[in-house]
Amino acid sequence: MSIKKNFSSRLSLYVLLVAAGVMVAVAFLIALSAVMRITEDAREKAALTLDNTILKIEKVITEVERSVDNLDWVVQQHLDDEHFLYEVTRELVTANPNIIGSAVAFEPGFYKGRRYFSPYSYIGDVSHELHSFQMGNEDYDYPVLDWYQIPKLLGHSYWSEPYYDDGGGGQRMSTYSMPLTDEQGNIFGILTADISLEWLSNLVTSIKPYPNSYTMMIGRNGAYIAHPDSTKVLNETIFTWAMGMTDTTTFQIGRKMLAGQKGEQVFFNGKEDAYMFYGPLSNGWSVAMECPFWFVFIDAIDMIIIVFFMLLLGLLALFFGCRRIIRKLTTPIVEFSNSALTIAKGNFQATIPEVHSKDELLTLRNSLDYMQRSINSYISELKTTTASNERYESELNIARNIQMSMLPQNFPKRSDCFLHAMVQPAKEVGGDLYDFLEVGNTLFFLVGDVSGKGVPAALFMAITRAAFRFIGALGLSMSEVMSRVNNCLCDGNHNNMFVTIFAARLDLVTGEMEYCNAGHNPIVIVSPEGKASFLRAKPNLAAGLFENFPYEEERLTVAHGSRLILYTDGVTEAERADKSQFGEPALLQWAESLNPETSAEAASIDLYSQVKRFTDDADQNDDITILNILLK
Repeated sequence: MSIKKNFSSRLSLYVLLVAAGVMVAVAFLIALSAVMRITEDAREKAALTLDNTILKIEKVITEVERSVDNLDWVVQQHLDDEHFLYEVTRELVTANPNIIGSAVAFEPGFYKGRRYFSPYSYIGDVSHELHSFQMGNEDYDYPVLDWYQIPKLLGHSYWSEPYYDDGGGGQRMSTYSMPLTDEQGNIFGILTADISLEWLSNLVTSIKPYPNSYTMMIGRNGAYIAHPDSTKVLNETIFTWAMGMTDTTTFQIGRKMLAGQKGEQVFFNGKEDAYMFYGPLSNGWSVAMECPFWFVFIDAIDMIIIVFFMLLLGLLALFFGCRRIIRKLTTPIVEFSNSALTIAKGNFQATIPEVHSKDELLTLRNSLDYMQRSINSYISELKTTTASNERYESELNIARNIQMSMLPQNFPKRSDCFLHAMVQPAKEVGGDLYDFLEVGNTLFFLVGDVSGKGVPAALFMAITRAAFRFIGALGLSMSEVMSRVNNCLCDGNHNNMFVTIFAARLDLVTGEMEYCNAGHNPIVIVSPEGKASFLRAKPNLAAGLFENFPYEEERLTVAHGSRLILYTDGVTEAERADKSQFGEPALLQWAESLNPETSAEAASIDLYSQVKRFTDDADQNDDITILNILLK
């Protein structure tokens, strides 16, 4: 092949003329290294600013909480001194510049027989003077308000979601509430401290690490607590903002903030790309800072401009001498580059220039044409596959949410019985189930495990629970309940699915338990003395296999102070990587190690943690269900 037809040979003749390429490469590496460092410093600056903002807010929150907590014993010592109670609220407001209001709100009828008694002091929003008055009345029924009810129900201190208090301080505020308890642990009142959202918003929105950046804060429900646009405070949520954006990343940011996560996210804010840095507060609120790309990277851009400006001066001498030769040789390459750039920007139908020579340029042109056709084909297939996968995943997520919502979560709130249950499917949906029904002093409960996994098991589980819900409420014996449920499941069961079940009816007064075990794992009974044992039951057949099977019920008197632990084989058959299983002995050992005062919820969570620790967080091989009953 002659030199005139060989593109690489012709270009090799002018290697010395394009030595500038070496200079560009060196400058690029220098600039790239500098840009990476400058960019990282800029991001660290924004993240550090956010951390400092959180520390400032946490300091205020901590000071408010400490001020209220330190007054608990003072109020306890002067309950009969009405004047002193007013003085306590005034002192709390005047001594702490972050607190704009304080109240000692008593339970209806507790204080000297009064229905309402709540000494309240606050600093006026306009006058900035200290006012005190008795806050409770028929028009301001404070015992039903969130700042009173929620800490009372929780039994511990609580920061309320922001609100406008039109019956107290007449301002936008958030309230820290601490329950007041007597020697028996009974709550007789709430001690509060209010902080102004105006002051908090001014503190948050004043933080700007870069021009055109801004800082905001949201509450536990996503509502804006602080925002540069004050009209959005308490009136809109972060998801209101996200719904107006084309970039769905904003929804991810909102969900992560509500979940109490800390991190950073790149998103399109409607005008330009930007960083969102976010982090949680100890009381469940979250702070976020938006910084546009341009201002984060402005130092890096300045560095690039300086480096390449200096490079340009060095290249000018080479440019004029090489321009005529290189333009002639590289015109086709420039055209190919433009076409490739157009394709890279998303125009996959871009025209590729024709080449009439028979050298490497023709090969390059044909390769580019082949690449274009391959990309179009691949994108078409990828769109089809992606749409199918997204639809399937969406349906599974919906199925999981539906399944979880079918299982009862409102556990009985009684003084003689505590119950808690949890389900952790091995896949998106599973076949484990639990249920309970409280009728007077009788508790009907069950745990079941459907054969198989996935969607079929989930559907069979739903049928089983619905059948038990209906039949269990008829007041029949447990053997009759199980027989009717079995016949219901056998009807139309062409896939021969079945479910193992332990179901029982427990009299919470006498402790008499009537139960029936349909092929399920033996439950664990922990005596009041802490001795754990398996309840061996008659080997009835699993439900759904044979119609009209004669199930046998049994009876047992459960001593008060005992604990019942129901579970599925996902607990005892949980496997490590070496195929060793958790096993029944380990379950009994764990049950005997429980403190008798451990709550039902804490016991369920602890058992699940023990199983996960045993498997070293390996993938679940089966659904896990735990139901814990503590009979007092």
